[in-house]
Amino acid sequence: MIVAALLTILAVASDSALLCVIDAATRAPLIGAQVTLDDSTEATSGDARTTRRASVRVMSSACIRLPSRAIVVRRVGYRPFAVAPRAGPGARTVVLVPLVGSTTRLDSVRVVASMPGPDDAMVARLTGSLTVAAARRAGVTTTAQLIERLPFVQLRSARGATAFSVRGARSEQVLITMDGLSLNDPATGLADVSDVPLSAVSAATIVLGADPVGSGPGALGGVLALTSAAQRVLAVRAGSLGQISAEGAWSRPIGRSLWNAAVSRSVASNDFVFANAAGATGTSIRERRQNNDESRLAMSLGMIATNWQLAGFASRSDRGMVGPANVRTYDADRAHTDRILLRARSALHGVQLAAGLRTFGLAYRDPARPLLDANARAVAGDVDIDGDLAWRPFHGTAIGWRAGAGGDGVRATGGITQTRGRAFASTQIVRRTDRLRSEMGARFDLVGPRVITPSFSLAAEHRVRATWTLGLRAAQAMRVPTLYDLYFASPQRLFVRPLRPERVLADIELISRSSRDTPFGRAQLDITLVTRRTRDAIIWFPGNFSWSPANVGEERLHGTEGRVQLAPTWGTLSAWATFYEADLTLGALRIPSPYVSRVAAGSEWIVRRRWITASLHTRTMGRRPFTSGPRNPAYELPAITLLDVGLTHTLPRAITRSHTESLIAWTVDNVGDVAWQSVRGFPSPGRTWAITLTIRHAPQP
Repeated sequence: MIVAALLTILAVASDSALLCVIDAATRAPLIGAQVTLDDSTEATSGDARTTRRASVRVMSSACIRLPSRAIVVRRVGYRPFAVAPRAGPGARTVVLVPLVGSTTRLDSVRVVASMPGPDDAMVARLTGSLTVAAARRAGVTTTAQLIERLPFVQLRSARGATAFSVRGARSEQVLITMDGLSLNDPATGLADVSDVPLSAVSAATIVLGADPVGSGPGALGGVLALTSAAQRVLAVRAGSLGQISAEGAWSRPIGRSLWNAAVSRSVASNDFVFANAAGATGTSIRERRQNNDESRLAMSLGMIATNWQLAGFASRSDRGMVGPANVRTYDADRAHTDRILLRARSALHGVQLAAGLRTFGLAYRDPARPLLDANARAVAGDVDIDGDLAWRPFHGTAIGWRAGAGGDGVRATGGITQTRGRAFASTQIVRRTDRLRSEMGARFDLVGPRVITPSFSLAAEHRVRATWTLGLRAAQAMRVPTLYDLYFASPQRLFVRPLRPERVLADIELISRSSRDTPFGRAQLDITLVTRRTRDAIIWFPGNFSWSPANVGEERLHGTEGRVQLAPTWGTLSAWATFYEADLTLGALRIPSPYVSRVAAGSEWIVRRRWITASLHTRTMGRRPFTSGPRNPAYELPAITLLDVGLTHTLPRAITRSHTESLIAWTVDNVGDVAWQSVRGFPSPGRTWAITLTIRHAPQP
């Protein structure tokens, strides 16, 4: 009987294959795809005839094991794809092409290794992606930690928020999305990822460079795309500085739709000791941050069906608003923020319609000076439609179109009101041959009653050899200033300062990608040369009395980016580095851009041994200028290197339920206890630690 059972298992395994579904644009795994399995049977009753029936399965994860049959993969917002039957080892990856722009950039079905090859990336854009499942095993326990481990990402924030910078861009110039819904506040321009629970995310992908057609305005430096998760997970976390958090997620297929929900609650005191060297006495004094606590509540809800997708996100945070180290006047102030984001999209007959709504509220309280209390409320809404033209002028050519409109407004204390309407139309032409893939795009933005701004993009990618690809991309972009100048370093001031839109005149990059198999696993090397010119760049000069951003004449950035990855059987090795020369015109002066370091680097080393995973993550930032003047070491933040370590123990499934994965993670951030500042005057805590228990429903695909 045992032999018969083993033969049955082997027979089933030989007649099945692992199918994984990913996004063609971001390479992120996709959940909620519907797989129609063609189960054909023959039956004879009198005359011979064939009986056909089809079964539909909803993928609650990105991978599923299916019998070797002809199947069709569908997901709202993407082109359906038919997969021919084939069984065997290895994962078969279906790359679904978004309806937006109809970009047929990639082969639709491909067997891939654990690391993407040079032909698996977008056309001439450098990307990096990390799944939450892999990140949890490496010790990642928060969304902020997940993003910090992406290549080319640098932390740039203060006052308890968690915001990031890529390619020398300011945090407002990085578009952060969740399933295509922008998380950037319509009032501040920032997206505080601390409010997004890790249990609501399945993957994070960073895409560098401006893209007027695919990303639209606002993404001058790049896009950070978060993918929602459909999972069942419970995680509790405790650590230094009073960190306590609990979060959970639930998902379930209902009919032909997939529902998911997540909730998170966290508190922290954050009153750490720091050396204040900027006091009036001129000497370094050890002080403790006071009123630096935070409390957050976040919830998300989503549904994915055949032709519909709904997503909702809401959060509320309460935190102290301590000032710079040498300004202790406002250390008792408090800030309350709330966010609500909704998005829906539907696809029918090759056309996709999407709509979104975002609201942001701020309540600022000064216990010592009630006259400075302030409130602000901002609302933004948009709707767009996109599709493809049936006309194909050449073989392998596709033409896509997109149009939309929206508006936003703000009302704040003191009678401040501001409204703005906008509309756009874009088109994209994509052509693909065996070795050369190219695309051209144009977008026209209407902001206000009369101003129309055109933006163009051009990209080409040539596969020189099977393991080497060269790419070139050139693009323009624009970013209309949000109302973020209402709320920055001095939140007690609420006023509107007129700002002109930022305009990227040229964002050009040349990319070389190569990969090869080595005795230690598959290795990949990416090298990029980049240059960017921005007119009317919006720069914030910390230390100025007005504490307000302003337009400058022109900002220029030139540099190079590199990344190497190695995937041996026992773990993962990856490293990246950047070198930028960034300066701007301020009147008759040519000065370095504030907070853009010439040299930055990062690396991650992950070692897996049975039930234990150890990780080592480093971040390096060179000297960063912080004033509006010529480069001078006396007016630069010092170079720093931060080291984070993690140790994760996976409980064997033999002592847990077969479909349950239990992880115990112990992490220490900033092991060297480095005293550093991402923004001058705002110290960061030194060494911190946390212990996390995660219980995840993880059935075998």
